[in-house]
Amino acid sequence: MKEIIAQVNEWPFLRQLPARQEEFSLSLDLSEDGMQYNIFSYRDAEELRSFSIVYDQATRDFLARVAVGLNEFYDVSFICPDIVSLERILTAKLVSSLVDLSGEKQYESIFRAKRILEWPYSDRLAGEIAGFRLFITPRQPLKTVNGSYVILDYSDFDTASNLSISYNVYRDEFFGQTRLRRTPQMIGTFDARDLGELAAKLDCELQPSLADLRWRVEQSEGEVLS
Repeated sequence: MKEIIAQVNEWPFLRQLPARQEEFSLSLDLSEDGMQYNIFSYRDAEELRSFSIVYDQATRDFLARVAVGLNEFYDVSFICPDIVSLERILTAKLVSSLVDLSGEKQYESIFRAKRILEWPYSDRLAGEIAGFRLFITPRQPLKTVNGSYVILDYSDFDTASNLSISYNVYRDEFFGQTRLRRTPQMIGTFDARDLGELAAKLDCELQPSLADLRWRVEQSEGEVLS
């Protein structure tokens, strides 16, 4: 790790990064966090979005970590083993990645064919249910990894808990996940093959599922404090 830290500290590219890009502000982190070394981040605090470059000692790779609300993933297109390769990738892709993260997304044709962006059900979604705020809607999905898009997200950021529904283009299916104080759990409640089936399940299960998640959040509060 010491050799990597020395390389990063002497890296001229860091001093060339713009202080702002799109709605994001630059932060030179330069700090160790367990097995990772945080190098720099672009953050949009208001919209709860960030793009960070880190070095992972376990894999010996440089990685790009993307966070939108409670959804976090590594962008595989940035994985590389050395700082020379990292600079080349950043020069080619950093700006376009931040533009995409800012909301000006280019969705692949296989995703557009599902007609999720135009789904009228979006207009029926409540802005808040059981204290969870509607954070991601089908009109502004979040592309993550392995062909998955988060199309719906209700979040309580104070407790780091949420319910999200995603669509995977390769499996052609919808699926759900909850987080309870950052701990994820897959659920089968919203498994569906098409938008009609998903709409029916949302009608019946969205409010009860969020009410149940709120109950579990409150039950877990004592465990967190103890």
